[in-house]
Amino acid sequence: MNANHQALARAFSMIELVIVVAITGIIAAIAVPKFADAGSGRRVSATKKTLIADVEMAKLRARASSKPHVIKFYPDTNNYIIVEGTDIKRQAVIHSRDFNSEPYAVGISRTNLGVNQYAVINAFGDISPAFTVGIINDGFETLVTFDGVADFGIVPTETITITEVQNLSLDASKGATK
Repeated sequence: MNANHQALARAFSMIELVIVVAITGIIAAIAVPKFADAGSGRRVSATKKTLIADVEMAKLRARASSKPHVIKFYPDTNNYIIVEGTDIKRQAVIHSRDFNSEPYAVGISRTNLGVNQYAVINAFGDISPAFTVGIINDGFETLVTFDGVADFGIVPTETITITEVQNLSLDASKGATK
């Protein structure tokens, strides 16, 4: 009888097991949405870093070439291009980015650049005007702000079509940026 009593003392009761399962379920219910949102946050964070790096690259190129550069956004198609000089044309494009495809798969929700959707970087690497870009994925939005200086008075001309921009983005994903 002593051996039977010791075996019962070492086992868990049904109430203890139910409590452990309930606590585990509560913790899982709290943690699962956090992990689900983490994917959206990572995409937006990666996109933000890429956008900042692209603008910095354009600033460096403008200084190195002593030529103005233009960043032109296409929020409706989640694209942007960077051109050397002030003519926004296919031959001047030095970089294009398409946020529709992996690893980004996010949207450009908005900019505050007005109707023309461009910012100019002068030969000294200064941006005009200051601008903000909204990046969105699954309802999670973050704003990326770029400080700028007073208007340079540079007005780019645009001869590239949206179809050409989208084709450039496809080319860029294969390694060609020009």
